[in-house]
Amino acid sequence: FGCTAGIAEMFVQSHTGVIELLPALPDVWKDGSVKGLRARGGFVIDELTWKDGKPVTVKIRATVKGQLKVSWNGTVKTIGKAKKNKTYTFAF
Repeated sequence: FGCTAGIAEMFVQSHTGVIELLPALPDVWKDGSVKGLRARGGFVIDELTWKDGKPVTVKIRATVKGQLKVSWNGTVKTIGKAKKNKTYTFAF
């Protein structure tokens, strides 16, 4: 399980309270997608697609109410009060 967790951390990190997208993406994985990753705070990454190392599609579902902050490359986008079972789409 440790290897799987390490790979997931390359796509999404959330230990600071902010969901950081693609924080450690290897250069050889320029294009790709993942689905179903969980983030701290009660959020699920329903879809994360990237091209040339940049997020193209980002859909995050809240499983509880709470603040949702998403970051990529220093840009942070915030949903003040995310609603339970609502999916939020982000563009960077």
